[in-house]
Amino acid sequence: MGVTSPRLTWILVAGLCSVFLGERVFHDLFLVRVPLVVVGLGLVLGTAIWCIRILSQVGEAERNTQRFLALLHVLCALSLVGLLIGTEDAVRWLNLDFEDGRSELRFRRGLLSVSSIVLAVSLLPLLAAQWAVRSSGRTANELGFAGSLRITETATSALSVAFAGAMLMLLGYVTGARDLVLDASYFKTSTPGAAVEEIVKNMDEPLQVLLFFPIVDPVKDEVLSYFQALSNATDNLEVVEVDRLAQPQVAAEYNVQTDGTIILIQGDRFGRLGLSSELAVARSTLRVFDSETHTALLQLTRPKMAAYMTAGHGELNNPDIDNALGGAVGSEVQDSLTAFRDLLGFLNYEVSALTLQRGLGNRVPDDAAMVLVIGPQRPFLDEEVLAIAEYLEGGGSVLFALEPGSDFTLTGLRNQLGVEYQTTMLVDDQNHLRQRGGLSDRQLIVTNRFSSHAAVTTASRAGSGSGILLMGSGHLTSIDEIEGIRRSFIIHSLPSTFADLNGDFQFDETTESRRSHQLAVAIEGIAGEEPDSLRALVFSDAQMFTDGVLGSLVSNATMAADGIRWLGREEAFSGEMISEEDVPIIHTRSEDVVWFYALIIGMPALVLLAGLVTVGSRRRQRIRSLVS
Repeated sequence: MGVTSPRLTWILVAGLCSVFLGERVFHDLFLVRVPLVVVGLGLVLGTAIWCIRILSQVGEAERNTQRFLALLHVLCALSLVGLLIGTEDAVRWLNLDFEDGRSELRFRRGLLSVSSIVLAVSLLPLLAAQWAVRSSGRTANELGFAGSLRITETATSALSVAFAGAMLMLLGYVTGARDLVLDASYFKTSTPGAAVEEIVKNMDEPLQVLLFFPIVDPVKDEVLSYFQALSNATDNLEVVEVDRLAQPQVAAEYNVQTDGTIILIQGDRFGRLGLSSELAVARSTLRVFDSETHTALLQLTRPKMAAYMTAGHGELNNPDIDNALGGAVGSEVQDSLTAFRDLLGFLNYEVSALTLQRGLGNRVPDDAAMVLVIGPQRPFLDEEVLAIAEYLEGGGSVLFALEPGSDFTLTGLRNQLGVEYQTTMLVDDQNHLRQRGGLSDRQLIVTNRFSSHAAVTTASRAGSGSGILLMGSGHLTSIDEIEGIRRSFIIHSLPSTFADLNGDFQFDETTESRRSHQLAVAIEGIAGEEPDSLRALVFSDAQMFTDGVLGSLVSNATMAADGIRWLGREEAFSGEMISEEDVPIIHTRSEDVVWFYALIIGMPALVLLAGLVTVGSRRRQRIRSLVS
């Protein structure tokens, strides 16, 4: 049995598998683990000893090849011994002493890493050599000098692949241990948006901004450029640069202890913003600095107000969150309004649940700045409808976002709202979002038709290039005029939409007609032009406010923010907020599958194909040279 004998190679592989089973699979079964490890180690050491012993019997033509393969057998045995010594049990059995646990861990990791590399660069060439012998159909002794050369070249090629894999492993370890990030992405500090400019313009006293930065600081330069632009646009802002070390009394007055602090002063109140003094860390915040400033200014100009979301009727609220906020048990729909809640928090509202037990069956809480009814599936009780009606008559603000498949109706609020909700689904076979590629995608309608109203300020200014998405919408119709109530339909569908009467998502010329439908209405009381008269927004779709839409479409989020500001009587602050943050590229599931298989299978296949072409080309050249 020579060094190139397949039997010897398979004994080696069997020994390695036996050790693997003992250490990895049956590690906790001592009576099984020990015999497997001992037998496996014996087989591997035995093959190495046998290869060394029979080298003297090999002919001169094959001696170099046999020596090379024998060396690989010996390296396999040594690497296995190293792997076993690097185990926790072996360190304890050998009674090896270390200064501390970290030294022991470093020893074990180093030994395991080196041994794994040695095993890879010895086992892979052995298997390649065995493949070369087997593919020739003859034994190594019958192949002669040319056969030995072929075996050596095949094993050497495999050795190169093993070294490349070892280098990649070491590179991965080094990059993990030395985790340095080079941010080559686009960077620009956001500029003041219309919303922030309107807040500063409407302040009774000039806004004073204190920048606590060192004299020379790149982050300060970015922040200073933002506030100087805001000052030029509003003429109601004063910027002061402060070195906290040179002016400790000013820093102590506002409790500033670190550089990068920004103090916003309005009258006798002040707020703060915080930035890192290192530009590499502050870049992410500077990209959205306009939003950060907007939040701080809202907290500075008015206290946090209360917004109540109804619950207990199948709304799009998480039942766990509703329970924590005092909601009712039994909401079937999982939470999809996290982004909407975050938007309310961003606009300085505190969100609470409003249920039958917490006032909806009797009286809406007095501190309610607005009530939000989003996607109810079941009708309200008469007492709940009466509470909403009384709240509106008392000058309250309510947002309704309804769903076509819902049993909820606006019948009990006709005298306050003056509109009816038509539950027939709107479909557009010409302008819609393509999601699954089926006919049902036609209910995902888009529109860019907005009226000039404060509740859709940003959308109406954006023009025809901007639009919003509705994920399955009914439509609204008006009833008789109500004295003291003004209704303004603020969002309209495209003229290509039609009410799908038969539910087949296809246009039927005999029973259906294409026209622009009303998708949202703003309602406000005008009796006596009282400043705190009722306000209401009614939307024909609730899914347009869910996380998947608000998180992906800025136009939907901006429209929702403008609507909330109008309901809260803060339409003067409406406007766009500027962000320079990179927009993530979102793939569909099918695209993710394609990319996964392209990287996992496609790239290795290309490398293998390139290798086969190269080897084939070299082999043909060698044959031509031998023939010639």
